[in-house]
Amino acid sequence: MNELEVLIELGLSPVEARVYLTLLQTGSTRVGAVIRKTGFHRGTTYQVLHRLAEKGLVSSVVKGKKQFFEAANPDRLGDMLKEKEAQLDEILPGLKAKAGVAGEKQEVAVYYGTAGIKSVLDKMLFELGQGGKYCDFGVSGLFKKMLPAYWSLWQKRKKRLHISSNVIFNEDVRFEHPGLLAEYVGKRRFHPKEFASLTDTMIYRDTVILFIWTALPPIAIIIKNKENAKSYQNQFELMWKNAKR
Repeated sequence: MNELEVLIELGLSPVEARVYLTLLQTGSTRVGAVIRKTGFHRGTTYQVLHRLAEKGLVSSVVKGKKQFFEAANPDRLGDMLKEKEAQLDEILPGLKAKAGVAGEKQEVAVYYGTAGIKSVLDKMLFELGQGGKYCDFGVSGLFKKMLPAYWSLWQKRKKRLHISSNVIFNEDVRFEHPGLLAEYVGKRRFHPKEFASLTDTMIYRDTVILFIWTALPPIAIIIKNKENAKSYQNQFELMWKNAKR
């Protein structure tokens, strides 16, 4: 991800992100310089500066009857993220209570697109918690290829949580994706080429997740069933025993 994309992920609109980056580059400046560099309409630029000021990302000062704008220290972005996390912590108990009242527990759920898949993987780490463990087979490298920044972040989060994993990679990953193996956290083995798969299957507790990366958009299918998970686990253990080291 580039700087603009990261700022948008943090909650800024594309125009807000561009104006903020412009001010970081120019330093304290008048609105005309921002308009020239971004190409935005004057009215739009003032509206965006006002919104950024409300978020604590822009300040202004009057010098000789002329108004100058300046970007806040980028550390403010970290503060914004912490504020959002604090707000989420406040409402989480209520959200969980509502989920409990609803009492709806799906055995099968399907998530579409990279945003949906991120949600599935975030939930997985949350459910595993500190010291959790999962198994995975049919790993082709498409997870890292499609979500490179998230893949790296996900591995780091696993490490922080001391989550252990036994993963069977397709053999070609060893040669075609050495960077993936360098970042991966956990034990590994490899499928012989004749058993390679494009369906990534993760197993933990009573849950099986099937990732179909080649679908358009990619799909994650969650199956929650104790007996089903046990059968997949048995299949995995047989494959792990015969996989290459």
